[in-house]
Amino acid sequence: MNDTGRPLLASYGGGHAAIIAAMAKTLMDAGITPDLLGFTTAFEAFRRKNLPAHSVSALIEGRRTAYDKAAVRAAPYHPARGHPDVSAAQTRDYFAIGLHDLIETRGETAALAALAKTGRAAFEPIATCMAYLRAHRPSVIVTTTSPRFELALIRAGRRLNIPTLAIADLFLQRERPWVLSGDYADHLCVLNAGLRAELLAAAPGQKPQIHATGNPAFDPLATLRQDRGRRDTLRRRLGLGDRSLILWPTAPVERADFTDYRFASAAAVAAVLEPLCAANPHLTYMLRPHPNASHGLPDGAVQGFLDPGLTVEEALLAADVVCFEVSSVGLQAHLAGLPTLCVGCADVVVFPSYAGTKVARDLDDMAAILAATPIPALP
Repeated sequence: MNDTGRPLLASYGGGHAAIIAAMAKTLMDAGITPDLLGFTTAFEAFRRKNLPAHSVSALIEGRRTAYDKAAVRAAPYHPARGHPDVSAAQTRDYFAIGLHDLIETRGETAALAALAKTGRAAFEPIATCMAYLRAHRPSVIVTTTSPRFELALIRAGRRLNIPTLAIADLFLQRERPWVLSGDYADHLCVLNAGLRAELLAAAPGQKPQIHATGNPAFDPLATLRQDRGRRDTLRRRLGLGDRSLILWPTAPVERADFTDYRFASAAAVAAVLEPLCAANPHLTYMLRPHPNASHGLPDGAVQGFLDPGLTVEEALLAADVVCFEVSSVGLQAHLAGLPTLCVGCADVVVFPSYAGTKVARDLDDMAAILAATPIPALP
């Protein structure tokens, strides 16, 4: 067995990748080079930060033929529109791994039925992750609290007695069933002491050791808005002039399994912001696609524009107010000191209830609040 003694860090994209990237950089600055796995969009996100990463395909390197049958069976279930940061080969391997292990545990008929019903949410490839861990034998496994492949790595590590650590990005509303399942990481890092106390008081018996550490990806936000020169440069590049910029981070799906709320499409958001900005020429808006669900500028959108590929930090630096549903960009904006407006999902994202964030019932209410309140004064 090859005991590398190196930490294994893994994540999928979005804000989760930012957490693991921050951890990887800290380790590398200390002279420790981790093994870094990037699932879905995280691989390219890591590479853009000059971090030496492997894609999901590394899980079956040298054993690919064992997954060929599952790859063929899974092909009809690939997303119709792939993300530019995820290659066709990576998509093939992701679905092949997920379905392969699902077939091994449930049988082919039940596995295909589960995939047809819930898509990749059915995946938890513990066996494949165990094979990878036996080959590489890391000193510790660090992931965020995502389901599917990250959860599988954590559970595979437990079965092989490898120390495990999970880091929460937000408030663990939808993640609690597995975080508190008793079959999870040895250690769990959360945003604050209040969340730690809430989790410790939760009903299930066996829990990880829970630590209130904050989110390492959010540390730079405390001083982000102090960089006035960089903000001015960004706004000139975007052609904003003296207009106030409303930032809207789009949800990746229409509906998620943790809420009955239907998330607004980019077209629905534009339809509400177009007349607002037309009536208030000092306003404009920028739609920011979720990293896992790219989209274009909706038809008829002339008062706003599409994020041209800014980092989250750049988008927050250029913006004057952030309106959001459940995106972690909303919390990041709040931590950076930006005015924030939570639309329809305050009970899901949690923090608006005690952070002073303004809450709107729906998109129309959001537009009314924006029209009636000077943006710099928005709480």
